[in-house]
Amino acid sequence: MKKAVILMNMGGASNLDEIEVFMKNMFNDPRIIGAPPFIRKPLAEWITASRLEGVKENYRRLGGGSPLLAITREVQKKLQTRIDDAVVEVVMRYTPPFAEEVLERLKGEGVEKLYLVPMYPQFSTTTTASSIEDIRDTAARIGYRPVIVSRLHYYDFEPWLSAAEEKIVEALGDADPKRFTLVFSAHGLPKRVVERGDPYQKQVEAEVALHTQRLKARGIEFAQVHLAYQSKVGPLAWLTPSLERVLEEIRNKRVLIHPISFTIDNSETLFELDVEYREIAEELGFEEYRVCRCPNDSERFVRALELLYRTMNGGKGDGD
Repeated sequence: MKKAVILMNMGGASNLDEIEVFMKNMFNDPRIIGAPPFIRKPLAEWITASRLEGVKENYRRLGGGSPLLAITREVQKKLQTRIDDAVVEVVMRYTPPFAEEVLERLKGEGVEKLYLVPMYPQFSTTTTASSIEDIRDTAARIGYRPVIVSRLHYYDFEPWLSAAEEKIVEALGDADPKRFTLVFSAHGLPKRVVERGDPYQKQVEAEVALHTQRLKARGIEFAQVHLAYQSKVGPLAWLTPSLERVLEEIRNKRVLIHPISFTIDNSETLFELDVEYREIAEELGFEEYRVCRCPNDSERFVRALELLYRTMNGGKGDGD
């Protein structure tokens, strides 16, 4: 049986021309805006038009595009060298490569089983569920009927925890952790999504607790550890506390930010965290403001993805 591993992510505009595509697709996603289609479509057009130039300016400051796809391609290549019984593919939700392009090719190649692996450690209906639904709906539309196995989350998977903690240790360097406050910054979510049963917040909180315990066991103790949320959009009530509020309350003025809900660096880590919030921290008088890199294509993260696939394929998921 021919098999494929599909790495799923939201996508990111690789150039300025893709920004409008990304925004329109995102705001047209019923998992993001739950209004009926006749309301959601014009609303998506309005939101995109009103925010487009500001977003483009942010991307210009980032260098003209998000590195998310390029880094994911490196992950794909490295993972393929570790997996010889399946082809590794990438599908983005809002920017190319889209599900239809990839699934048409796999259908033509006679691939009969798909393993869907999200590039978000915690499950949310707005991310993992949206991506899985997109792939399933697209497969049905093009008459492709493979067996589909989905991984929903891995926030508590030991190889993933190790990959993320490696980046915390790297960003800390030789500095004394007791002089720093560690802030886990998670992508925000409207409160009403959580109130409807979305497990994202609970999984983020559980992962924060795991990292804190594991780092402490290694003798890495920070002055304080906080969880904050970033990337709020629109007037709805979102999860709190916001990252800005947490920064305002930190007394020791030395902070290390870890983007807990991201596996690959993108505009929200490289621009929002490393540029916009850095400016806020400087205004607040911070002596040190450090942002951890995402695991990206590190050997530990690629190994974690390999082990995720092995567990989905009936093997063991213990790593070294």
